[in-house]
Amino acid sequence: MRIARCIGAIALGMLFTIAAAQAAPEVGRATLSNGLRVIVVRNTLAPVVTAMINYEAGSDEQWIPGLAHATEHMMFRGSASLSSSQLMDAVGITGGDFDADTTPTVTQYFFTVPSEYLEIALRAERSRATGVLMTPQGWAQERGPITQEVQQDNSDALNRLFVKMQQRLIGGTPYAKNTLGTVADFLHRVSSAQLLKFYRAWYHPNNAVYVIAGDVDPAATIEKVKEIFGDVPASALPARQPVRLRPLEGTVFHDTSDQPYNAVALGYRFPGYDSPDYAAGEILADVFSSQRSTFGGLPFTGKALATQFVTQTYPKVGIAVAFGAVPVTTPPQTIDRQLRGLIEGYRKTGVPADLVEAAKLREISELEFNANSIEGLANEWSQAVAIQGLSSPDAMIERYKAVTAADVDRVLRRYIDDRRVVAAYAVSKNKGTLAAASGQPAKENNAIPPSSHEPLPAWAQHVLDNLGVPEQTLSLSDVRLSNGIRLIVQPEHVTHTVVVAGEIRNDPQVQEPVGQEGVADVTASLLPYGTASYDRLALQAELDKIAATTEAGTSFGLDVLSSSFERGVQLLADEELHPAFDPANFGIVRTQSAGELVGVMTAPDHLAEVAQNKALFPAGDPSQRYATPKSVNALTLADVKSWYASAYRPDLTTIVVIGDTSPEAARALFEKYFGAWTVTGPKPKIEPPAVPPNAPAQVNVPATGRVQSSVRLVQTLPIVRSDPAWAPLQVANAVLSGGFYSSLLYHTLREVHGYAYDVESRVSADRVRGLFAVEYGCEPQNVLPAQAQVQAVLGQLQREPIAADRLLRSKALLMGEVPIRESSYDGVAAQLLRYSALDMPLDQNLVDARAELQASAATVQAAMAKYIRPSAFVRIVTGPPPR
Repeated sequence: MRIARCIGAIALGMLFTIAAAQAAPEVGRATLSNGLRVIVVRNTLAPVVTAMINYEAGSDEQWIPGLAHATEHMMFRGSASLSSSQLMDAVGITGGDFDADTTPTVTQYFFTVPSEYLEIALRAERSRATGVLMTPQGWAQERGPITQEVQQDNSDALNRLFVKMQQRLIGGTPYAKNTLGTVADFLHRVSSAQLLKFYRAWYHPNNAVYVIAGDVDPAATIEKVKEIFGDVPASALPARQPVRLRPLEGTVFHDTSDQPYNAVALGYRFPGYDSPDYAAGEILADVFSSQRSTFGGLPFTGKALATQFVTQTYPKVGIAVAFGAVPVTTPPQTIDRQLRGLIEGYRKTGVPADLVEAAKLREISELEFNANSIEGLANEWSQAVAIQGLSSPDAMIERYKAVTAADVDRVLRRYIDDRRVVAAYAVSKNKGTLAAASGQPAKENNAIPPSSHEPLPAWAQHVLDNLGVPEQTLSLSDVRLSNGIRLIVQPEHVTHTVVVAGEIRNDPQVQEPVGQEGVADVTASLLPYGTASYDRLALQAELDKIAATTEAGTSFGLDVLSSSFERGVQLLADEELHPAFDPANFGIVRTQSAGELVGVMTAPDHLAEVAQNKALFPAGDPSQRYATPKSVNALTLADVKSWYASAYRPDLTTIVVIGDTSPEAARALFEKYFGAWTVTGPKPKIEPPAVPPNAPAQVNVPATGRVQSSVRLVQTLPIVRSDPAWAPLQVANAVLSGGFYSSLLYHTLREVHGYAYDVESRVSADRVRGLFAVEYGCEPQNVLPAQAQVQAVLGQLQREPIAADRLLRSKALLMGEVPIRESSYDGVAAQLLRYSALDMPLDQNLVDARAELQASAATVQAAMAKYIRPSAFVRIVTGPPPR
């Protein structure tokens, strides 16, 4: 008890230190005369800004399932002041990200753009603040995409089960209304008139919170918002629907799944945001999810593949779900009993006080880490103000600080009642076989719907008039440590945090010895089990003391407060470089990995990958090597140690450090804690061989419960990442799927035909190989027509030069993407690690941008004609086959 009190005192002291030391952002606030609440949060991480408007009405106020969601979709179909093409083109040329999300209580719309283009985002949002075009023709076209979004979710057993659980747990409240919607309702009940009625009822400035976060001046931004939105009229709002909870009775739902595991979810009614028990409920969820608890630690005993305790919260009520996954050979009833037993144990004895303090520390620290992403910061403020009803994210700090272990025990005993649990079983039921090819190649169809583009509004045209390569905003230190580690440091002081991301170059399919397939994964899975200095629980306790998170393996990393940077690096080095490799833990990991693979071997996603690589690459190619239960069960601890010694090498390692430190301090720490890491033997071969062009093929993979066909069209490309053809192919790819409706594939597959909700094209390459792929999901009868449209569009780009205006818009999109990729710590780290792995300059993004800007219609057309083969796709359909 004395030790627990000591640990709690240490954690409490650090909790107050963190709260005091948090970087205070520059925040501006205003409420316009029409009631629009505006919050501007300055963050200078990158010359980027996210503008997120939150309308405080979601599915809770709809009278037809999916009505709020359908309204969200139609907000991208144009307005009285801006057509759909103008809206998409104006935003597309910024290179920005944009999306929307409908929740039970709020509908959110956001644009993330370079800061210099904030006015474009504001005026685009203003264009649909009044006068949205909810036309019958527009809704007739949008029905197809939105029903495909529904079918996508309906193909997931866990989603189907959660909908049932939600109805049981909070049915009868506005929060339980079907947010996504149903195919039948979209086809037969939702109309343009109903959409317009919902829009006119709730889409008003006095029902909205506008959060703008990024590299902008708060006062000037508020003035600009007043200028653009000040004339939008307020309106009286309808009465809100009351929340009345029905008596809760427990039950069990069953469904079959196409996943490689059996899953159980135990649902409980939980406190809402407005409840005085909310903070304690969140801490309880964190305690259960901690690997130091018996619940969160269950996978480390070999009795589960994964466990998690999560919450879904609304203002007046919430839902908590205890989740567990086990191998397909284990009945779901087994993990059900285990989870209930562990929870009941805590109900009887109470939760450990030190885990409560550790959870409080992490919750408060997370508020600091969220500002490491500009978009994440906007999300955090929107969540706090528009959804939780707080003044700011920091308002939760005092609530978390006040939580005691007794509060958590009380919440546990009040809300987690086994007599009223709503359980759900998702049982894997995969045949593990491929279906006979059907549909065969798509018939050629050159009838491409025309794509018209009206002139850009004056407030967007300047982007194209002044197009250039963005300036470099990173100030990198790039050094080699004495043992060969490449250390790249980017100082950032927007938060008091440091993020470390490391990568050891490797390819297990090339490197693993024959008969030892899976040794790489088993080795990585063993690292969190403890070090030469700490066992698993002690290591996690040390990390909890400083609210740090580590990941170990050939991809490794650390998230830590800058005040504990040295201790974090020390613990990361201990976990990465000094693994215990305990024989008993090895036995647990090997058995668990083999059991998981039993399900993987028959899972449709795995079968699709196997079929794809078999069709794309020659027999015997390394890409066709996979771990099996047999290969993993044959592994010995000596095999693991041998793999570790050969694959974990400092001379193949790059470490990126971003955050509140200096290059000198970071180098000193990594020399101190990673400098003794030495090389053993010659560098291994880690690159697969080059491959010839693939032949066309069609493969159908059955998937239990899926109602939508997931389609992947893929082919090999005879280029590497450094090829001069990379730039014109990236321009072509932007023409194909960049900028939503502005792109050719989105226009034809979604906007016109309604075949797909989402379509993505991708050109990828590394040191040796390249791939081109197009992916979409659709009804089985539309697989082939959609493919025919894809092939027709590709053929057009090969036969005809891209129109000058479209080419310029695509280049602008690519230029705008440059700063946006660097608007989060994770984004910067991923980019730098990628360039290092390819032996490319760390400013390769600017090298690429210059080449893309110089690409002409002729060079893009020539690259498409030379490298893309529209009739040579390998088509992989997972789910219902084409018909």
